[in-house]
Amino acid sequence: MPPVVPSSIDTSLDIVLEAIKLGRWSMSIEMLTALQVQLHLASSLVQETMNSLIPLNRLPSEILSLVFSLAMMPLKPAGYHGPSAARQSYDLLPVTHVCRRWRDVALSTPSLWSTLYEDDVSHASAQLLQARAKETALTIYVNRSNPTRALVQLLGVPRVGSRVTELFLQDLHDCTPSQLATGVLGFPAPHLERVVVRRQVPRNDTASDADDAGAGAPTEPIVRLFDGVTPRLNTLVLHDVPFLPSNSFQRLVHLKLSFETSPIYWTLNDLLHLLSRCTLLATATFVGLPTHFESTQTPSAPSVSLTCLRRLVIGDCHGQASSMRAILAHLTLPADCAIRLHGLPAHRLGPLADLRFPCVIQPMTLVIDVSFVSITLTLANPRSGGSLSLELGTAGAMTTILQQCIEAFVSDFSTSISTVTISSQRVWPAWCDPSLLLSLLPSTNSLSLGDIHLVDQCLDALRPSRSPYEGFDISREPCPRLKVLHLPPGLTDLLRQKLHMVMSERKHKGSRMQFVMNEHHI
Repeated sequence: MPPVVPSSIDTSLDIVLEAIKLGRWSMSIEMLTALQVQLHLASSLVQETMNSLIPLNRLPSEILSLVFSLAMMPLKPAGYHGPSAARQSYDLLPVTHVCRRWRDVALSTPSLWSTLYEDDVSHASAQLLQARAKETALTIYVNRSNPTRALVQLLGVPRVGSRVTELFLQDLHDCTPSQLATGVLGFPAPHLERVVVRRQVPRNDTASDADDAGAGAPTEPIVRLFDGVTPRLNTLVLHDVPFLPSNSFQRLVHLKLSFETSPIYWTLNDLLHLLSRCTLLATATFVGLPTHFESTQTPSAPSVSLTCLRRLVIGDCHGQASSMRAILAHLTLPADCAIRLHGLPAHRLGPLADLRFPCVIQPMTLVIDVSFVSITLTLANPRSGGSLSLELGTAGAMTTILQQCIEAFVSDFSTSISTVTISSQRVWPAWCDPSLLLSLLPSTNSLSLGDIHLVDQCLDALRPSRSPYEGFDISREPCPRLKVLHLPPGLTDLLRQKLHMVMSERKHKGSRMQFVMNEHHI
């Protein structure tokens, strides 16, 4: 009879045998893991060798850097159409994972990482991008409700803020004026060249700015931006920003202030003082200035001479065009400045006598363009290059109002207008009496009509009056000096007969005219 083994000893033997089996498996797994690592390294080495032999990787590093830069999407700030170095840096991240050489080339090219980009999804890598950019010039692009605290703190570091050349802030609907002035716009920026700030103030939340101002935290209507250090700034675009900078911009060339829903707290004097400190200003744009702007001006508002200004745009002003009038009344502009006034309702414009325009030198050209919703009047001086364009909205305006606006616009320059071009989607009675318009043009020698339906009544207006007395004076007739009349193609036989009749009658009265149609003389 076999010996009896106690159960405790049997259990211990089972445990020992199980431990031996587990040890074998453990040793096998370790060996397989080591083998797998070796195979992976060998595969990577083979792949790296093959990559080095393909034509693309035989390119010089400089060419690869250029290719990488073209793979980055350009960033276009809303409301800004000038030059920009902003690129989507996150487009470059996959490139760094292709192969070792691509990663080395990308990381050794600081200019590829020069845009510090933040949006609602990607906003945690400003420090990483700045480190990769090393000492190259930086572009800041924020497209989210508020810049992150990390970015604001990073810009406050002198060696970082001093390298910023472009600053684009978009969609700042949660950024109060105080946060904007003392935060992301508060760092010294000795190399800053372009600034575009676009706040989004909800229409039902415009009181937030007022509450912020009443609490004393933003700020005053006039704020020193970038600690007063902006010696190279040449472009400044502010949208729905309720304050003005107090800086003296020695190199500012382009200035744009636009308002949609935000109130403003500065006065006309503040704006004029800002313009007086921009001695090299070439283009100035003011859009959407509120109605109460005029009520804030004082009789002592200074007159500002902008000798370098080449383009002035004022538009979409609320109320009785008060903002437009207030600004123009205190500006002295050069003769070669192009002025554009747009978004003005004709029924609210009122008289133009109080508007100051550049001095004129004969001859001038007048262009009238009438659409179903607007009338555009443009005076241009070919010699100096200066021009004045007035775009009037016709909604709610009677024909009498439109005619008065045209008469007021033309009358101040009537003796200087030598060439007139008229095009219209609407018939004459809908916007002006042709006889009245042509009577305002005593010095015009060339008249061009762009639409066939304008010809008939225009010929009636050009026909000399049948005076019952002998002392007929052609100078009292519409366009007495008219020499050339340009007509559109497609004249009917009746219009041709009338045309020859008018030409004959004017010739008999001492005013010779030449008619041009389809580039052929009649």
